[in-house]
Amino acid sequence: MFFLLCLVIALLFNLPVQQVMPYVQLPNTIRVAGIDGTLLSGRAQEIDIDGFPIRELNYRYLPSCIPLLKICYRLQYERGELRAAYDLLNGDTEISDSLISYQVGELMPYMPNLLVRPAGRLELAVDELSFFEGKPAALSGKLLWRDLGIAEEGIDIDIGDIELDFTGNASQYDFEIRDLDASLDVQGDGQIGPGGEYEIDLRIGSQTGINPQVKSVLELVARNVGYNQYRLQQKGRLPPKIAQQLFQAPVLTN
Repeated sequence: MFFLLCLVIALLFNLPVQQVMPYVQLPNTIRVAGIDGTLLSGRAQEIDIDGFPIRELNYRYLPSCIPLLKICYRLQYERGELRAAYDLLNGDTEISDSLISYQVGELMPYMPNLLVRPAGRLELAVDELSFFEGKPAALSGKLLWRDLGIAEEGIDIDIGDIELDFTGNASQYDFEIRDLDASLDVQGDGQIGPGGEYEIDLRIGSQTGINPQVKSVLELVARNVGYNQYRLQQKGRLPPKIAQQLFQAPVLTN
């Protein structure tokens, strides 16, 4: 019986993934194209998540999760990698050990209504992201904005590196912002509520002076509270589509 069970498991994991996909329920915002391989390893030419493409994704099964009664995979693609796990006991989905990097210019089509054109590189590191019954149960990580700047016509500004640390769950996300030895002193915090309502309080300044081009931009978006000191306080509501992605359960296809 033991060897028969091992044989069945081996046959299952070596099934072509194309034969398994028709039985997998994915959220209706996710589309997979050009997938090839087995349940142990393979690749997908493209995964479209609500209009955002992830190309040339490779996946590999991690047998080290078997004692934890989890199914784990390491996912790697052109912009980063992450570890995904499914808990067989409670049905939780977990994402961890991720590092994803994009040039800001690549994300501009997904960042509408900006007053200026930002520059730099974004690095997202997720320490923990878990879902219970389809909703976020826990989230922690950080977002690094390397070489934060502005790249408008006639303006070329490089402020430096900024870090945003975030934690949250299905009811609220909290974040803190600080500079990493940048040319400006940046400190602040904020939160995002379940309806997409957000609040941010950001303090920006310098003891040695501010580039005139940077100062002109700050005067457009922030309030002057002292010599070379500015404060940005803003409340609003995220677009419904983004709020839904952050807080609501994904809808599965039939």
